[in-house]
Amino acid sequence: SIIQQAGTGTTTFGGALNTNDAAAIGIDLTGTNFTFNGAVTTTGVGTVEVTNSGTLTTAAAADMSLAGTFTQNGAGSNSLAGDITTTNDLISFATAATLTGDLSMTAGSGGVTFSSTLEGTGAGTEDLSLSAAGGTITLSGALGATTRLGDLTFASAATVNTGAITASSIIQQAGTGTTTFGGAL
Repeated sequence: SIIQQAGTGTTTFGGALNTNDAAAIGIDLTGTNFTFNGAVTTTGVGTVEVTNSGTLTTAAAADMSLAGTFTQNGAGSNSLAGDITTTNDLISFATAATLTGDLSMTAGSGGVTFSSTLEGTGAGTEDLSLSAAGGTITLSGALGATTRLGDLTFASAATVNTGAITASSIIQQAGTGTTTFGGAL
């Protein structure tokens, strides 16, 4: 397990992280700013929880392969380029996110939730792919309202619920339930 209970500066993980504790949480971080620069792998319980009051940053090389949920639940923002894949567990972000590179979120039946806005860095540059085969994809805030996203792909989902979307294209490759666009496209 990797646990940080408090912090006021920046915690940077410069290399790969691997936890394999079957009896405890994988990674549990509370503090201000967190930066992941290398791959993250969890087995066993395998959850990752980040409670950030500043910025959570994932570099393109910081892809995560998790045997549990990924939860960002702090009041701070998110700067994302590292992909996240779980073993049928929920991926959730509570606050605003900015894509700094192409991003893929794969959660199987666990689902993917972004509870706030999602923006690109360069207009039409960053692509977003979301997959929750058998699960629900929920995008509560506006996507690309300030800086347009590139291609937005729903690779697979049982149900998709979105707010307004501004993207270069919107593609749904597979789905078994209902897709509801709750705002302007």
